Amino acid sequence: MKRAMLFAGLCAAVQASAAWVPCEQKGVTPPKPIQRLAPAYPQAVRATGIEGTVELALTVLRDGSVGWVRVVRAEPRGYFEQAASQGVRSWRFEPATRDGQPIECRLRTRVRFALTDTAATAAAAAGGESPQPVYPPALLQARVEGYAEVEYELDAGGVVKQARLVGAMPRGEFEKSALAAVRAWRGPAAAGVPVRIEKRRFDFRLPDSFLDVVPATLLASAPFPMAACQQGTKGRVVLEVETGASGQVREARILSSEPEGLFDATALAIARGSRLSPAYRDGMPIPATALLTLDFDPARATCPGTEERDRESPARKGPPPRVTRHDERPGGRAERVSALSRSAGQPLP
Repeated sequence: MKRAMLFAGLCAAVQASAAWVPCEQKGVTPPKPIQRLAPAYPQAVRATGIEGTVELALTVLRDGSVGWVRVVRAEPRGYFEQAASQGVRSWRFEPATRDGQPIECRLRTRVRFALTDTAATAAAAAGGESPQPVYPPALLQARVEGYAEVEYELDAGGVVKQARLVGAMPRGEFEKSALAAVRAWRGPAAAGVPVRIEKRRFDFRLPDSFLDVVPATLLASAPFPMAACQQGTKGRVVLEVETGASGQVREARILSSEPEGLFDATALAIARGSRLSPAYRDGMPIPATALLTLDFDPARATCPGTEERDRESPARKGPPPRVTRHDERPGGRAERVSALSRSAGQPLP
């Protein structure tokens, strides 16, 4: 009798789960997130430096709360499953509807546990000596993802004396959040070193973001000004650029340049031929306005009228590479720009 009751209960559970329609099914208005904070990083795992992702299936009930939760996949296994499951159970949505009536539906999501410079989705995570930028509520609600790059100076006591934006996608709230966090930092002291200049890139990614691999920024090249080569002059140009959904720059305008006017033409040529890491909304790339900073150093550039030394003997040289119509990079050499960190700076044009 007990076995029969148990079997009947299992059958009922299976039938109930089968009754849950996918939230993306045609005719269903999917649920809209109201509160979706990132699950807490397990402290024991944080100490090991391990990162990972957990993919989950869950049901959004008629009242917008989360009901059934199941782990679909975890990498690596055994570290983050419990934290992810507990975290998503606190999420709240506007329920899905069909024909104007709220319904239960099932969706899949993925939670990333990363120890890199990723913006926090709750103000409570902004404490400590190195607070992370807080995800701007309006952009979190709109499900917009992007990044901000900050350059800052540390004095011998580890106090941030000056912080400035050198990159952002899209412009606006991400910049403010990154600057506010960095200005509150306290770095390690370094006796005998009066000023240290460091750079950080902060990625603003949603807790359930599927953007594991974001296209890197590709910077075009342009002739280095002869006057700067002859005088050994360094420079910096800050630009605001309009990008398409692919990140390709459509328009560029100069916000500031040092020294004034010397590198303007070169900077505009580089910007207009470049493709930046795009902004995203709901996982889809979107057009956006971005901030781009270009640094110029004649010691790391090929000046007009000069040739680089041939490092390969003629006997070992092969035919020049063919450029086909499938190469979409704008004219000239393009350089990949990696994520900025304490030890990695932005390559120069």
